[in-house]
Amino acid sequence: MASIRLFKGAFGHVSVLNAASDLVTHAHPEAHVVIWLDGDPGHMAVGETMVRPGPNEAVCVNSLQPHSHHFSDGKPGSFLAFYLQPEWAAIRMGRSPGTPLFRNPVVRLDNSLRTTTSVLLDQLFGGSGCDDFAAHEVERIIDRLIGGIGARQSAMPPKTAAAARLDHRIRKALALMQANVSGRVGLDEVARGVGLSRPHFFSLFKDQTGLTPNVYWNTLRMDEALRQIEASEESLTCVACNLGFTTQANFTRFFRDHAGVPPTLYREAARTAA
Repeated sequence: MASIRLFKGAFGHVSVLNAASDLVTHAHPEAHVVIWLDGDPGHMAVGETMVRPGPNEAVCVNSLQPHSHHFSDGKPGSFLAFYLQPEWAAIRMGRSPGTPLFRNPVVRLDNSLRTTTSVLLDQLFGGSGCDDFAAHEVERIIDRLIGGIGARQSAMPPKTAAAARLDHRIRKALALMQANVSGRVGLDEVARGVGLSRPHFFSLFKDQTGLTPNVYWNTLRMDEALRQIEASEESLTCVACNLGFTTQANFTRFFRDHAGVPPTLYREAARTAA
């Protein structure tokens, strides 16, 4: 059983999610903050680090950092999950543009942050409606909460120019994958297209981006799936076909494994989002 509620704003979006199924290793263009609310917190892998959300700890994930979430025995857990536009978050946290926001995958929630979280939940579920004042108040609380988390986190050191410069073959691969996100181009074809063997391509891609080609490819597909589900009236069967899935069932499984809810529930939540 899974459910979701969304609120969108200039910061990105926040969801209140109840889920029990595992989330595979995936990534988001947005930075990600997860706060446990109730039930089974599960265990998360953020990069190479295993962490456990709890009443005193929030989990912090940088933009395009691989992470997964695993639950015990299918027991449900409830979470407040923020998906933050990197530019907004960098300004709010006083970070340089393009710098990873979080040095550590866990930040301690003191009494002030826990109180702010409770106030935010009251605003989201207090029945105050979705008028402009209510939306402004929710965004103000989110701004305060994320600012507080940022103040308790150390920024990652900025990358050197040499480290930040991608190999030209990986830049070409990223462009090929982005251009064909709705097609059926395989990773073997991408490797050939940039003049690399499959093993060399996979090794260089992981070294340069911190992601496997499969995870990055699925990040692009998931981002496009969210866009189509929110912005179009096409059936989920059509969306699945647009993204290269042979059946809607395969698409639904892919979506649930990455978002924690099936696409039908996500579309319902997106249409009623504040």
